Amino acid sequence: MTTLVNRKGLQLPPLSDEARAKARDHLLSAGYDLDRMPKLIWPEGAISAWQDHCYADWQFKYVADVLREKREKMERCLCAKREYGQIERRCLYVWVFWCPGFFGFAFQGWWTYLVGLGREYRGGGHKGELTGDLLRQAMEMFPVDNPRPLLPLDHREWMPLFARKYQRGKPQGKPQGKAAVWAEFKNGRVQKFTRRAQWPNDNQ
Repeated sequence: MTTLVNRKGLQLPPLSDEARAKARDHLLSAGYDLDRMPKLIWPEGAISAWQDHCYADWQFKYVADVLREKREKMERCLCAKREYGQIERRCLYVWVFWCPGFFGFAFQGWWTYLVGLGREYRGGGHKGELTGDLLRQAMEMFPVDNPRPLLPLDHREWMPLFARKYQRGKPQGKPQGKAAVWAEFKNGRVQKFTRRAQWPNDNQ
């Protein structure tokens, strides 16, 4: 249990000698070794102190620490404001895979994700699944052979066909599909796909 003391916080009235004696007797009856408890001696410039447990040494936070944290927060805010609204282009890949499910039914089925190379980005929709307009763009950018040419493909039909056409590996006994794409980011979110990309050393 961590104990935190704020030096400039609520100032409680000092305990009387009788109250101190009662507190000491209570701690002794609870099994605390008062001789092992380090005394709280405030160094100059300290504004708060904490200890991980009652026998641990006191650690302190200083005015300089607060000023440094404020400067770092200001720099982060300024950096975010400078980058706000700028268009950034990154290479991602559309990943379609089969999930066998948990307990035989939960999350079972085909899933489509948008993943960054090196996994620095993962998302695109609810819980990371690629949905909505970005999914439509992916289906248009990576067409597959429609077994029913007169009927448009539903995304649930498109996923296994995509996995077979752009297969990279076969986890869980089913093919998984991966296809690279260039995407435009704005404020940390993918806005649209601009064009297809190639995997390194890929001659497709």
